[in-house]
Amino acid sequence: MKIICKQEKLIKALNIVSKAVSQTSTLPIMKGILIKTEGDLKISLSATDVQLSITTGLDAIVNEKGGIVVGARIFTDLIRKLPSGDILIMTDERNNVSIKTEFSEYDISGKLEEEFPRIDTDEEGKQIRLNKELFKEMIEGTAFAAAIDESKGIITGVLFELTGGVLSLVALDGLRVAIRRERTDIIEEETIKAIIPGRMMKEISKILAESTGDEEIMLDIGESRLRIFAGETLVRASLLAGEYVNYKDILKESELKVVTGRNELLSAVERASMLKSDGKESGVRFSIGDKAITLSSRAEEGKGKETVFAEKEGEDLEIGFNARLIIEALRTIPDDEIELNCKTGSSPCLIRPIEGDRFEYLIMPVKLSSFSV
Repeated sequence: MKIICKQEKLIKALNIVSKAVSQTSTLPIMKGILIKTEGDLKISLSATDVQLSITTGLDAIVNEKGGIVVGARIFTDLIRKLPSGDILIMTDERNNVSIKTEFSEYDISGKLEEEFPRIDTDEEGKQIRLNKELFKEMIEGTAFAAAIDESKGIITGVLFELTGGVLSLVALDGLRVAIRRERTDIIEEETIKAIIPGRMMKEISKILAESTGDEEIMLDIGESRLRIFAGETLVRASLLAGEYVNYKDILKESELKVVTGRNELLSAVERASMLKSDGKESGVRFSIGDKAITLSSRAEEGKGKETVFAEKEGEDLEIGFNARLIIEALRTIPDDEIELNCKTGSSPCLIRPIEGDRFEYLIMPVKLSSFSV
C-alpha cells in the first residue's frame, strides 16, 4: 500500500474511529485501526470492539492499493504530532508501515488486514432519515441519564421509539427519567423501537458532532443492531435485547406548578451545590413559596442561600434534591422558561416546558435530613 493524504484530514478521521477501539481486549488486533484503500482517490479507516464498529473515509492519492492494521495509540499519537500537510504512508511485504513527511520519517509495525475482525454488513432493516443536529441534541438531552452499572441491564440503554410521526428518546437510572420528543414527517404503520446502549449513544453524539457533509443522517434499524450513515462515516452498534421499563405510569402532573427561568435556576443550584460534605453528593433544599423558590445548602464548612423568582400555582412546598441530578437536567434543556410539577416532598418532581411536551425530566427527591449537618 502506498498513499498520500493530508495530516489534518487523517487526524479527524482517526478521532472518529478511535472511539470504537477496544480498551479492554487482551488481543492486540482489537486495539488496532484498519487502513484500507478504496479506489484511486479514497481510503477508509475502521475500528471495532465488536459491540461498536466505526468506519470513515477520507480523500487520498492511492499509488498502490492494499490494507494494513496499525496500533491505534501509537499511530494516532504520531499523526497528531506531525505538522499539517502531506503524509506519505507505505507498507512493505513484512507489514512494516513507513510514515513520511517533508522533515520526518517513522517506521512502525503493522498487522495483516486479514487478521482484523470482520465488521458484519447485515441485511437492511427499517430505514429512516433524520436531521443530524436534531438527533445529536436529543441524544445529549437523554443519554446522560442512562444507568452506568452494567448489572442494571436494560436501563443502561436509551430507548429509541418512533410512533405516529413522533420520535422519542428515553433514559433512566432509577433516580431520574430523561425524555426528549420531536415531531417528524416520518409516518410508519408500525412503531419502531430499539434500545441502544447509553455508552454507545454518547459516542454517536460525538461522532455526529465531528462528521461533515449532509445535514441529514440515515438510520438503519435491524433486530439486533443499529447502523448510522453520516456523511463519510458508518457506525454500527449492537442493540440491547429485552423490554424497556414502563416509564409512562410515573409521568403524572401535580397540582403544584412552578414556572421559573432555566438559566437563573441552573446558576443558583450550581452555586448552592459548591457546599457539600466530603465524600457525599451535594443536596439542595427547595423552599417553594409565593413569587420565589429559596434554595439552601449546608455542609461542615458553611451554608448558603439563593432566591430565584418564580410563579406558583398550588400550596407551598419544601423538597430536597441531589444537586447533580438537577444540574444535569437543566443544562440540556433548550427553553428559557420551565415548569416544575411537584406533589409532595417525597414524590418525584417533573420538569416540563411551558407549552408542549418536547422534553420531560423526572427527578426523585431526597430526604431533607440527608444533607443537613
